[in-house]
Amino acid sequence: MITVFDVETSFQITEDGKKDPSAKNPNNFLVCMGINDEYVFFRHNEFKGIPNKKIVQDILDKTKLLIGHNIKFDLLWLWEAGFKYDGRVYDTMIGEYVMNKGIKRSLKLKHCCEYRGVVQKSDLIEPYLEKNISFERIPIGLVEEYGRLDVKATRSLYEAQMLQLKKPQHKHLINTLKTMCRFLVVLAKIEDNGIYIDMNTLNNLQQEFENEHAKLRVEIDEIIYNRMGDTKINPASTEQLSWLVYGVKVKDKKLWSNTFNLGIDPVTKKKKKRPRLTGTQLKQIFARQLEPVQKTKARQCETCLGKGVIRKLKTNGQPYKNLSRCADCDAKGFIYSSLKDKAGFAASPDSAMDVAEGGFKTDKNTLEKMARQGDEFLKTFVDKITRYNALEVYLNTFIDGIKKHTSDKNYLYPSFMQTVTATGRLSSRDPNFQNQPRGNTFPIRKAIASRFDGGSIMEIDYAQLEFRTAVFLAQDKQGIKDIENGVDVHQYTADIIGCSRQDAKAHTFKPLYGGMSGTENEKKYYSAFLKKYPDIKAWHEKLQDDAVRRKVVTLPSGRQYAFPKAERMPWGGSSFSTQIKNYPVQGFATADIVPLACINIQELLEENNTKSLLINTVHDSIVADVYPGEEVVVASCLGNGCLKVVQTMKEMYDIDFNVPLDVEIKVGSNWLETKVYA
Repeated sequence: MITVFDVETSFQITEDGKKDPSAKNPNNFLVCMGINDEYVFFRHNEFKGIPNKKIVQDILDKTKLLIGHNIKFDLLWLWEAGFKYDGRVYDTMIGEYVMNKGIKRSLKLKHCCEYRGVVQKSDLIEPYLEKNISFERIPIGLVEEYGRLDVKATRSLYEAQMLQLKKPQHKHLINTLKTMCRFLVVLAKIEDNGIYIDMNTLNNLQQEFENEHAKLRVEIDEIIYNRMGDTKINPASTEQLSWLVYGVKVKDKKLWSNTFNLGIDPVTKKKKKRPRLTGTQLKQIFARQLEPVQKTKARQCETCLGKGVIRKLKTNGQPYKNLSRCADCDAKGFIYSSLKDKAGFAASPDSAMDVAEGGFKTDKNTLEKMARQGDEFLKTFVDKITRYNALEVYLNTFIDGIKKHTSDKNYLYPSFMQTVTATGRLSSRDPNFQNQPRGNTFPIRKAIASRFDGGSIMEIDYAQLEFRTAVFLAQDKQGIKDIENGVDVHQYTADIIGCSRQDAKAHTFKPLYGGMSGTENEKKYYSAFLKKYPDIKAWHEKLQDDAVRRKVVTLPSGRQYAFPKAERMPWGGSSFSTQIKNYPVQGFATADIVPLACINIQELLEENNTKSLLINTVHDSIVADVYPGEEVVVASCLGNGCLKVVQTMKEMYDIDFNVPLDVEIKVGSNWLETKVYA
C-alpha cells in the first residue's frame, strides 16, 4: 500500500524570533496527523477524546511506500510519538529538487504544486502562523481542513512527479531519487541519535578562546597603532583592513568599481568578469585611482571636548532638547592631523583579481598570500588576525551555536538538509556542522564525546575522494596510475607550491574545478597539474561542450545539472565554467558516493545488532559513537560499508568504478583526539 501522510505539531519561538517545531524540543508535542483518508488528533486545546493511535499503526503496518513533503521532519515525529515504520519512503520535496537539476527554486509544497499545476495546499492557517499561534491553539476545524488538503496536495504532487519521471529527459533521475530517499532515512536516524556534548570541555574551550581572543585584540591594536598612528582601524571592516595591509585607499569608489567591473551581473546573478590587464596597465590605474594613507596624530576636539556631540541653542537662546553631532570632528571627538610617515604595510596586489570594492581583498587566503610576499611584521600581523578571526568563528558560530541547541541532557541534534546546495552535497543547521575546519585543526571537536561509559568516537575518511572522483569521471590514465602506485597528490601539490601538505589540499582541488589564478607558484602548479593529467583537462572541455550544446551535464549516476544560459565565451571557455567543472566532482563524490557509504554502514550496524550509533557525516567522513567492546565490529562496518560502494554503484547505477578507493579509520575518546585504528 502507498501511504501519504503529514503531521502538524506545536512549536516554540526561539530568542531570535524563529519557530522551532523539532521533535527533540521537550516542550513540543504532536498535535495531529493526516494519513491517507484518516485524520487523527493527539493533543489540541479543543480535542477531548482519546487519540486513535491504533488506526495509524495499522495503516503503517500495511504500507510499502510512505510519502511526504519534507518527510524527514514527519518521520522523526512519527518515531518520537512511538509509532513504528522501517519501510521505504519517498520525499516529494527531494523529487522536485532532483528534477530542478541544480537550478534554485522554492521547494515549499505550495510552490511545487503550482509548478506542476496540481491540487493546491490550503492557506487557511497562514494568518495564525504569522502571529506565532501554534497548531494546538488554531481552531480545530481549520487545522483538519488544512491538514487534509496538505495530504491531498502531496499525493497529487507525487503522481505528477511519477508522470514526469517516465519522460526521457527525467527517467535517468529515478535511481538518484531512490538513493536520496534511502539516505534520508539514514539521516533521520543520525538526527534522532544526536551527538553527545561534553559541556565541561566546551566551557573550558570557551574560556580559553575568550582569553586568547582578548589578548590578541590588544596585540593587534598595538600593531595597528605602530603602523597607522592614531587612525582607528576596525579589523572587521574589509575596507579599513585594506588601508592597513596595502597602505593605500581608493579616491573614487564608483570609478574604482566600474574600472574593475566589480559587483554581480544582473542577468547571470554571478560575479562580473574582471578585465584582463597587463602589469603596466594595472600600475597606471593604481597610480591614478589610489592615494597613500598617512599616519595620523589625534588631538581632542576643542568644540565638543572629545564628546562628539554639542548642545546647540535656539534663536531665543534656549538649548535644544537633543544633543547635535559635532561638525568640527564629525562626531569622532578627536581631530586627526596627517603626519609625513606613510601608513600600513604596503603589500603589493598581484592582479585585478585582488581588487575589492573598498580597495583590495583581505580574506584569509589573500592575507596569507600577501604575508608570504611581505616582511616579518606583516606575517606576524596576518598570523594574529587570522587566529583572531578564527576564534570569533569558534566562539560565535560554533560554541554559541552548540550551546544554544544542546538539550538539558547534553545532546545536540543538528538538522541535515539534502535540498539546499546546487550540487547535492549536504548542508546542516542548528548548528552548521558541515562548514567547519577539517580534522585536528578544529579544537571544538574535543567536546564531542561518547554517550557510553567507556565508549569512543570512531571516524572513517575517504582518502583524496574528490581527486579520485575526478580521475574516474575523466578516466585519466595518469591519475589512475598514480592512485594505483600510491602517489600522494597533496604532497605533489605542496612540493611545487612550497607549502605544507595540509595547506596544499585546497590547491589540489582547485584545478579539478577549473581554478587557475593565484601566486606565481600556485599558477605554476595549476598548469603542471593539467599537463600531468591531460584527460582531466579534456574532460573539462567536454563538460563545457555538453553544457553549451545540451544545456545540461549528466553524471554516471544519472544526476544532472542544468545550465540553461551557458554559452561559449570569446576566449574559448564557457560561461559558468567553474560550476560546470565543479558540480560533477563535488556531486558525484559527496552526493552520490558518501550517501551510499552511509546507507551501507547503517545496514551493517543493524545486521550486527550493535548498540553503537552513527552520529554525523561531514563531506567525505562518517562518524560513529561506539559502545565499549564493539570497536572491532564497528570498524569492520565502517570499512566494509565505505569500500562496498564500488559494488553498490554497479548494482544501483551499472557503474564500473575502476579507480581504487582508500579509507582511514581513527578512534579516540572524543572527535578531536583520535588515532589511526589498527
